[in-house]
Amino acid sequence: MATHRWRETPEVIARMIDTGSINSWSTKNIVLKPNETCVIMADGKIQDILSETVLKNYVGGFTRWLGSKLGVGSRDHKMIFAMTGPFDLLFKMEGATADGGKVNGMLNMRLQIQRDDVPKLVNIFTNSGRELNRGFFVKMYEQEIMSRVVVPLLSKQADINAVRTPDFADMLEMAVRAEMRGSFDQYGITMLRAFAVVNETDLEKLQSYTQQTNVMAARADLVNETALAAIDRQQSLTLARIEAEANVAKAQARGQVEAALESELLELRKQEAEWAAERHDLSERQDIELDGKQRKMDIAMSAFEQVQAAKRARMEQQSDAELARQQNTDEIQREMMKMAADNGALTPEVMQTFLEQQSAQKGQANPQPASQETGPISTCGNCGGQIQLGWQACPHCGISL
Repeated sequence: MATHRWRETPEVIARMIDTGSINSWSTKNIVLKPNETCVIMADGKIQDILSETVLKNYVGGFTRWLGSKLGVGSRDHKMIFAMTGPFDLLFKMEGATADGGKVNGMLNMRLQIQRDDVPKLVNIFTNSGRELNRGFFVKMYEQEIMSRVVVPLLSKQADINAVRTPDFADMLEMAVRAEMRGSFDQYGITMLRAFAVVNETDLEKLQSYTQQTNVMAARADLVNETALAAIDRQQSLTLARIEAEANVAKAQARGQVEAALESELLELRKQEAEWAAERHDLSERQDIELDGKQRKMDIAMSAFEQVQAAKRARMEQQSDAELARQQNTDEIQREMMKMAADNGALTPEVMQTFLEQQSAQKGQANPQPASQETGPISTCGNCGGQIQLGWQACPHCGISL
């Protein structure tokens, strides 16, 4: 049985399967990765919480586990998949300092949904779709964070330089914890870290990652899935390096610089640079692969166009042949009428016969080639004149055939 994943990209945080769809999932061999959890609920009550470790040791795998939980008597079943590892959300950090200076930065929040808190996500799914991604959480919290944390805190800073200090970093993290705790607890979300990004180079990097993610997420194929994972890894390393720089700055401000912190920062910078090079190579390989696919597509489309052109030409030739056949038939019938008139045999009855014959020939759906219709094949039994297949009257003597 083929294996299935409940999420295709790192952007997806959670997914809920309702009663109407849950039976179709019972036939899928779902695989859970580390920091992934599945909760089964029946009539609002938790039946079981499945982790990667439990699933590996469960005889029969996911299919049998789910079947054992869909017991008789319960009507409403819900299955919630969630990523229980830390995930980063980037928010706008825009406002003005006390001197009127404009701040255009970003606020990164590292959040986590603990295994036992996953059922609380039902409160979000009730009023939203059945998939929660990072973009969803950003939209859900952005306005609240701006109004309750970012704008008030920035307005208390003397100038933009104050926003870059370790003291501001501490105040920002404490403010987020205090102001957002209730909103996070409601949905079982734990805040791990919060820090500002105001360095222009780092802002450009993070904005570039976001744009690339949005472009890649719009397409669903194996190449883009790999690219999305690479972008996610690159962004995680960049954020980890920014966080480490903030930690070193705080330690330096306290006069407590630790070798371990500086060593960690150097290692993260090295990993970030190495991964950037790896992503570049991966991008080039994917471009080559995509170019190959595009060439194959171009060849296929060219062949298709050639077939269609040949088909159109064939139809045009058939139309030209049909037109020539009809013109030839019309000319023969005119000659017949002239011959009948010359011999005094063009009576009203013969004329009507010619007209009916002409209409019948024009209405034929599958006419025979003109050479078969117009060749002389016999003679008139009355006058001995030549006649052709399909003639209903002799043009020489006017007798009905």
